Amino acid sequence: MDHRRLLPVPDRAGGLFAGEGKKMNEADLIKAIMVRWPMTVRQPRYVTAVQVHNGAGFGYSRKLDAIVFDTWPSKGLRLHGLEIKTSRGDLRRELQDTRKFAEFEPHLDLFSIVAPKGIVDLKILPPKWGLYIPDGEGLRARRKPLSLHSDKRAEMSRSIAAAFVRALVDRSLSREAQDAEYQRGFEIGKKEGERISLEAKRHVDELERAISEFQEASGVQILTWNANKIGEAVKTIMDGGIMKRIRFAPDIRDIGMRLIALADELDYLKDKFSEP
Repeated sequence: MDHRRLLPVPDRAGGLFAGEGKKMNEADLIKAIMVRWPMTVRQPRYVTAVQVHNGAGFGYSRKLDAIVFDTWPSKGLRLHGLEIKTSRGDLRRELQDTRKFAEFEPHLDLFSIVAPKGIVDLKILPPKWGLYIPDGEGLRARRKPLSLHSDKRAEMSRSIAAAFVRALVDRSLSREAQDAEYQRGFEIGKKEGERISLEAKRHVDELERAISEFQEASGVQILTWNANKIGEAVKTIMDGGIMKRIRFAPDIRDIGMRLIALADELDYLKDKFSEP
């Protein structure tokens, strides 16, 4: 296949482009890519590198705007290449001279264009290419990409792997990326804090309801100064302490009656033997 020119690209007069989209630059679309394929704290799935060279070393001069690595084995561990286009002219050059795509294609499973609405007409894109356009802070698929290869690829070139990792490190060290990660961490922490707060409030509400039900049923008010005494009394009852005392009460009464009878007998004998 001749990768130099996949399809002719008509100019504006050709009528294949419909209207200008919202003016967005490359940085805006990079942020949208990070929202669409996030590296989440819980169950992380996507790892996205930007400005990835087509190999390691100084001999590799071409760069792809982003590569998304899907790290879930169940999804095939696929590499999805993304090329940003912010103008029709830029897109036209990409389709007329596709040497960049040809050099990345052996390493990728999927390939898509990311562009503002109105820049790309699906009729002129190669059939396997996807198209993503801005949707809020992220992106939505106008057309999902198809696999670039008929067979399932299980290996990754060390050269492209090195370029991918280097791009990740370069971005992680940039001030912009650090600020973005700080903000992302702040938002995650805020949401987690709100979740913990709601859970704690629910637990407190349950405790207050249980205390209220206990006080109503028992007629005993639990206050800070008597809480331990009430607790000890309840424990005694729950352990059967009162029942044990009640169980031995008949024996105690019988012993008492015998002692009284013995005392009466002793008084009788004392009176008898003390007579003159």
